[in-house]
Amino acid sequence: MAESYDKGSSSYDRALGFFDAVYGFALTLLVTTIDVSGGATWQSVGSLLGTNASQLASFAVSFVVIAVFWRQNHHLLERFDRIDGVTIWSNIAVMLFVVFIPFTTEAIGDPALRHLPLPTALYALNVAGAILASIAMYQIALRRGMVRSTLSRRGRRAQLLSALTRPAVFVLSVPVTYLAVEAWDTSTPGQLFWLLLLVTGPIAGRWAARAAVPAGPAAIGG
Repeated sequence: MAESYDKGSSSYDRALGFFDAVYGFALTLLVTTIDVSGGATWQSVGSLLGTNASQLASFAVSFVVIAVFWRQNHHLLERFDRIDGVTIWSNIAVMLFVVFIPFTTEAIGDPALRHLPLPTALYALNVAGAILASIAMYQIALRRGMVRSTLSRRGRRAQLLSALTRPAVFVLSVPVTYLAVEAWDTSTPGQLFWLLLLVTGPIAGRWAARAAVPAGPAAIGG
């Protein structure tokens, strides 16, 4: 078995510190997506918000998205007993998508690009990719024995299916975006489609919670 680092060891803590630093760096990069130029913009709060409303809105959304990714990663790693090289690299794969979010955020925040489907579609696929990579990371850790699960097979399957509803919403928003641009010359409906998460998230979560029946000792490793 590959070398692993127990929870609480210096190597384990260094890996977690690196993960946290990357998320913090991604959050910091978001501010570079806001381009405030011209003296007229600073004449009043109204003109500042009016001129940069789209950029500020995309900044706020992406700030929350990255913060949620960091919190979710922290929550998942709390369940780990140890970490190994494969799990570390799978975490780095998650961060590859996360650090790309500031780039796609700048595109969806540009009002001049609102009539184009690609910025919204790329942002949706960016977030979906980060979620799928995070799900894959946790599944890899489970299979490699890095996490001690107390759920039954049915509970773990339900938990996985519940998690997959989130990237599904973002992926489905891509054709919605292209259809909206074709019909109304705006990508906004594709972005509004993401609000479906406010409905599907709680429903999927409650369903997974009902299926999360604690397993006996024989089922923990399976």
